[in-house]
Amino acid sequence: MLRTILLPALAVAGVIVSVAMVVIGYPEANGVQTVLLELSSLPLSFAVAVGIVILDRRAVRPLGRRTRRVLLTGLGFIALGLLMMMWAYLPGPRELVHVGQLLVWIGLFAGLLVTIRRLPRRRFTSYHVVERDTGDEGAEDPADSGQTPSL
Repeated sequence: MLRTILLPALAVAGVIVSVAMVVIGYPEANGVQTVLLELSSLPLSFAVAVGIVILDRRAVRPLGRRTRRVLLTGLGFIALGLLMMMWAYLPGPRELVHVGQLLVWIGLFAGLLVTIRRLPRRRFTSYHVVERDTGDEGAEDPADSGQTPSL
């Protein structure tokens, strides 16, 4: 029961923290606000990662060789993006923060695609309209034509 409440709460908290970072950092009047605005994508990335974990718990298809390869590549992109962001704030150029965030989002997108592929398939029901024969003009219409359809 704790997992069913904890994971969605973490996802919502990530979104709230991300929005708060944007609101606080928007004026960009000082260095702290600039950093908050630059890093506001990280809590949102965390929320998406938690959402992927929630979806993965519903997956029924097993992990195959290609699936593992895509997941490891996605994790590599995420790790490389986080390292680039750390390096950008320590000795490197600050412009690499945005490239690092892009790499994190690419890795999350790969994880999302794999997770969606592993979810159970829905069964589709198709409905067909059967046309009346023109030869049965004397036959009674099965629908009551005296009633108006309700919306």
